[in-house]
Amino acid sequence: MKTLVSTLNKAIQQRKRLSLITNAMRLVNGAGDDLDGLLIDRYNKHLHIQVLKDHWHKHRDEICRILTSCLPVEYLIVKSRRGQRPCSFDSVELFPMEGGDKNPRTIVHEHGIKFEVNLKDGLNCGLFLDMRQNRRMVGQAAQGKKVLNCFSYTCSFGVYARVGGAREVINTDISRKILERGENNYQLNALSVHTGEFIKVSTVSFLQRAFRKGNSFDVIILDPPSFARHEGRVFQVKRDLPKLIALAVAVLNPAGFLLVTTNYSEISYADLERMLARGLNGRRVAHIQRVGQDEDFRGSNSFKESFLVGLWVKFL
Repeated sequence: MKTLVSTLNKAIQQRKRLSLITNAMRLVNGAGDDLDGLLIDRYNKHLHIQVLKDHWHKHRDEICRILTSCLPVEYLIVKSRRGQRPCSFDSVELFPMEGGDKNPRTIVHEHGIKFEVNLKDGLNCGLFLDMRQNRRMVGQAAQGKKVLNCFSYTCSFGVYARVGGAREVINTDISRKILERGENNYQLNALSVHTGEFIKVSTVSFLQRAFRKGNSFDVIILDPPSFARHEGRVFQVKRDLPKLIALAVAVLNPAGFLLVTTNYSEISYADLERMLARGLNGRRVAHIQRVGQDEDFRGSNSFKESFLVGLWVKFL
């Protein structure tokens, strides 16, 4: 398939510049690379392929051959959508190179910072690749600051903040297992763990308690899931994000920064700006910058599997 070979090679070459700063990137972003229904992510020498449309199944072996001919590959996994549920996938592990690594875990680096990923850990492997430039932005703003990383997942924002010189970081998440992976990322980067740096708690509860106790922060990251259940309560980002923003603004220090993002495709930049306006409670804003996915996510926001809108807000 000459067309597939040339299209895949073109997509890979267009990401070559990113190899100077990271070995983790999206190599193919569906329609953005003229390969609609196909997503390919690189994590060091591990490749993660998502098949969103059935016609790619018959090309699986050819895709794997092309990838292994132009990239060093030790481990490869293909995940195929099962039925109509957007987050339901079957996976097939492949080891296309003799002597390849059968361990789905690997260490990646990004701007000199290390993270562990596990390609068998559902669709989310431990590091959201599209947040790369946003992580760096937080790290650059963190010097001497007190940082709150909500919905922390594996604490990549917290790691960037600590490497950037934050005087204090708090990572919150409802999953103890996820927070433990965050602690492991700290260890990979030789970061000592401070008391109270990892807290298993819902973000709403933490923000409400912080307000009651008079605790405040210089930088707050809000990257909530689109939908979540916790202790009998349901979080829906389109309904609940304005309240969440208001709670965060209430504990943000003067001249503080707020990063709020969502990958829910029914929320536009304009919607997010309206939600922010509803949550300001009289606070004055110095600057608002729209942020999104990094450059390897070609065609970003043109299809729901590659969607991210965010605001980086500087307060007076």
